[in-house]
Amino acid sequence: MTYLWIETSEQLAQHLGKLPAAAPLYLDTEFMRERTFWPQLALVQLNVDGRIYLIDAPALKGDALLTELLTQHPLVMHGCSEDLEAIRVFTGVLPCEIRDTQVAAALCGASLQLSYQRLVADTFEVELPKDATRTDWLRRPLSIRQLDYARDDVVWLPQLAEGLTERLSDLRRLAWWQEECQAMLDAVPSATPLPDAWKQVKGAGGITGVPLAHLEAVAAWRDREARSRDLPRSFLLKDPVLLALCQSAPTSLAQLEPLGVHPSVVRRDGHTLLALLRDSAANTPPPALPGPPEPEERARVKRLRAAAEEMAQKLDLETDVLVRRRWLESLARNPDQLPSRLTGWRREWVGEALQKVAAE
Repeated sequence: MTYLWIETSEQLAQHLGKLPAAAPLYLDTEFMRERTFWPQLALVQLNVDGRIYLIDAPALKGDALLTELLTQHPLVMHGCSEDLEAIRVFTGVLPCEIRDTQVAAALCGASLQLSYQRLVADTFEVELPKDATRTDWLRRPLSIRQLDYARDDVVWLPQLAEGLTERLSDLRRLAWWQEECQAMLDAVPSATPLPDAWKQVKGAGGITGVPLAHLEAVAAWRDREARSRDLPRSFLLKDPVLLALCQSAPTSLAQLEPLGVHPSVVRRDGHTLLALLRDSAANTPPPALPGPPEPEERARVKRLRAAAEEMAQKLDLETDVLVRRRWLESLARNPDQLPSRLTGWRREWVGEALQKVAAE
């Protein structure tokens, strides 16, 4: 199947400027994030009535029609949680509606992580190449291999969505799909508030007292600088280095590099880091993260997991599609409070039953 490359506003308006407002768009994206804090949208692939359009997103940054296409039409995508974040960063807003075929397949009994390539192979007995996934999508011109790979990501999407919609309708689970997709939109990560940045540091659960006050201050600085410089957090301070700084609290530049701080960071930010560590020593540390569960709580999670597996089997669903472990852990900690993701359609099918198990 051929495709049309679009890199100007005039081309975009000519080919996609008159779509009905409510028309769903069968869409995928390619983006890059290896060396930046924010995802960089590189390519938008559209299947509209069997015609494939490959849109050069960087060339059309700020184009009103492209923003409208990405945000004011229902988007049919596969495994789109990261794509949604890239769209939000590119346009400033989220799509009005999504229909994720990976979620639809999971609600029909498949694995929650079922790839588009595997779903196409299972449904149509067509093997799609996977060798362009990790290429540089911001480089221009894109290679023929990249363009063909991008095209293939939306060729089969309308037929997959149609078939899955029919299956969900037969199972009376279309409302489940709609609710799950809205939950995906609601969960698109926004920037973590700076005072809470320390909670995202791997290993933070073992820190208390003054080192935790250090961690709160330095993690907030790292996030603020990563955003403003558009760099991955690890380019400034890797998590183990951040923890080592906060636990040892060095007082001189000479002590930073042996702890793992990169020489360039020592030169540019060393004095700032030392000042943060010195000043935060007088701060009241935030409440520590919850420790490991008590034996009684672990036993409760085990009972809940066994009950969830039985319920999932009756519904012909993978257990992790029906209930995530972290929801069970939350319910085990507080049996009187049903986690938000166990409400909605799950309340009737598993939520209330699991709450009874937790209270035993």
